[in-house]
Amino acid sequence: MDNEKVIYSLCVEDILTVIEENDMKIELDKQDIKFIEDRIGDMIDWRGAIEFALLDLKSKR
Repeated sequence: MDNEKVIYSLCVEDILTVIEENDMKIELDKQDIKFIEDRIGDMIDWRGAIEFALLDLKSKR
C-alpha cells in the first residue's frame, strides 16, 4: 500500500468553479488563495470525515 497516496485534494480551479457557479463576481490573487487555503483547512473536519468513511466501510463488510 502507498502510505503517501493523496486521497482527496482541492485546486484553485475548484475555487474558481464555485465562484462561477454561484455568480459571486470575485477576483482572486495569490494572497486570497492563501487565505482560502488556510480557512478551508481550519473548517473541514478531516478526522470526522475519515471516521465516518471507516465506519461506513466496516458496516458494508
